This record gives sequence, structure tokens and C-alpha cells, in this order.
Amino acid sequence: MKRTDIFLLVIIILGCSDPISKNNFSLNLNITGELEQKIYLSKRDAGKWVNIDSSSVVTGEIVLNGQIKDPEMFYLRSGQNLTNIFIEAGKITFTAHADSINKGITNGSKSQAELDSFNESISLITEQLDTLYNQYREAAKNDDQVRLEELSELIDTKDDERLARTIDYAYANNKSIVSAYLIMTNNYYLELAELDTITSNFDNSIKQTKYVELLLDRIRNLYKVSIGSSFTDFTLNDTTGNPIALSSLIGENYLLIDFWASWCGPCRRENPNIVAVYNDYNSKGFDIIGVSLDTDKNNWIKAIEKDSLTWSHVSDLQGWNSAAGKLYAVNAIPHSVILNENGTIVAKNLRGEELRDKIAELLN
Repeated sequence: MKRTDIFLLVIIILGCSDPISKNNFSLNLNITGELEQKIYLSKRDAGKWVNIDSSSVVTGEIVLNGQIKDPEMFYLRSGQNLTNIFIEAGKITFTAHADSINKGITNGSKSQAELDSFNESISLITEQLDTLYNQYREAAKNDDQVRLEELSELIDTKDDERLARTIDYAYANNKSIVSAYLIMTNNYYLELAELDTITSNFDNSIKQTKYVELLLDRIRNLYKVSIGSSFTDFTLNDTTGNPIALSSLIGENYLLIDFWASWCGPCRRENPNIVAVYNDYNSKGFDIIGVSLDTDKNNWIKAIEKDSLTWSHVSDLQGWNSAAGKLYAVNAIPHSVILNENGTIVAKNLRGEELRDKIAELLN
């Protein structure tokens, strides 16, 4: 066969090959010990698990496959065992013992290697945070309020340090999908202006990747509910099943929209402060509507009663898929919005003395 014919044959073969084959990945698991259940390779989509591949093999070599456009965080799940892996096109290997897949070692993923390197650079901070959280849990068991307040301040300071390092990394590595992932997983710590500035700094080469698109969507939603914007109406049922429209509570009082849940520790700890502010200022023109991100109605009602929350309460019992929560760009709780008599947002996410001071400023 002539060389020109061979050349043409190669061109034809390449032209007829699967155009998305370059996006294939294989995840080779080397598992010692024996898994209790089958293992799934999954990702999160709209708050739900989406399984990409699975295997009923419980030990030895397990191969999971799929297709992917850009590097993305996936999860290995087997029973109660869970670990995350940055998946990208190509062959990736993961080695672990069945009893501790969260301590496995990944090779072949540049994105995972980059994430591991960053995590190692802040490992001292995260270790200190782990120690503080353990101390906080112990103090909570002993109901040591003085120690809890002290630890809370230490945790906030140390977590601010961790966040600052994360932001610096994102600015310095603005072409990295890992940077976008890190900012996305920390976006609820960031005010709108800072989040917008960080996201705008990402290079055009990653602007259409998943995590940057999620950040841009988050920013658009935050602008809709930023201070100075008009409220967005919603209607949800109260604890007896009667619908209450947000708009029905606007017109006479300053209104606090309090997003919370019975299972949210920080929310429950903040409730006594909210109750005190409500009791002091309700007669002067301050009202509250509680929007719960619960899924269990009984737990929701019990928490209302136990914490003496005597204002209006609504929920669709959809948890993080709460319709009202999505309208107000809620992805962490407690989350609050204050509306004036005209339904304009005048403040957001005030707690403790900051909440009291703001209501006093508005009404005194």
C-alpha cells in the first residue's frame, strides 16, 4: 500500500473515531480488606446523589468508568464510608483499605494532586480547627456557656485565617478549576462584592467550567436579594397547613425573614437572642417570619415550641430544596433578611448584638 493511502486511511480512522473518547476516564480502585456493600462513584447535583458507575465487587481491583468534560469533584460511597476524588479524563488509581476509604491515596489526577497540595499547606490550621471543634462539642455536652463563647470566638478567628489563605490561593491560581472549586465550597462565607471580585478574576479559560458557572449563578441570585433590592414574594404553609404569603406581612412593620431549621445548632443557639429582640421591639413595629429548612414536621413544631418562637412560621419541608430558600439564595443557615415597611431589603445576616443594634437604630 502506498504511503499516501496509509496516510489517508489513518485520517479516515481518526475522523471516524468517537469524538468524546478523549473525555473518558477510568478509576481503578485497589481495595484491601472487604467492603460491606457495593461501591458507587457519584456526584452531587441539585442536592441529590447521582450515581455515575458502581460495582458489587467487594475487594481487590475494581474499575469504574465514565465520561467527563472538565475536572470535577466526585465521591466514592460504600455504606457509611465516603471520600471525595477530583476526577478528570484519563486513568486514575485509588488505593485504600475497605475500612477507611476516606484515607485512600489517589494517583493520576492532576486536580486531586493540586487540591492535596493546597490542603497540606493549610493542614496546621485545619488541625487546630479540628481540636477547637472537639473542645466545643465537649463544652456543649457540659453546657459550659462561658467556654462555648470563648471557643466560638477562637473558631471564628482560625476559620477566618483558613478562608484568607483560600482566597489568596484563588487569586494566585486564577486558571485553576481547583481554585474555583475551593471558592464555590466557601462561597457562603463571602459577601457579594468580594465573591464577585474573586470570580471576575478567574481566567477566561475556565469561565465555562462547572464551578465558575455555579459561582456566576450564585452572584446573579445574590444581586437579586442584595441590600436595596425589593423583596421577592413567596407563599408557604404554616404549621397547621394554612398558606401564608410573605407579602401579607409587609406594610406596617420592619420584618425579619429568619431562615433556620430544628437540626441547625447555630440557629438554635441564636434563637434566644432573636426571642429577646422580638419581645423588646414587637410592639414598636418589628415582626418576624420563620422559614424552616426542615424535612420533618414534628421536629420543626417541637423546636418552635421548645425555643418559644411565637411569631409566624412557614415551610415546605423540602430541606435545602426549600422554594423560599432558593429565592433568597440561602445555602447556609442561620440566614436572615430584614425588610422595611415598603418591602425593601435593609440588612442581612445580623446576629447577636448586631441584630439588636440594627433594630434599635430602625425603631428607636
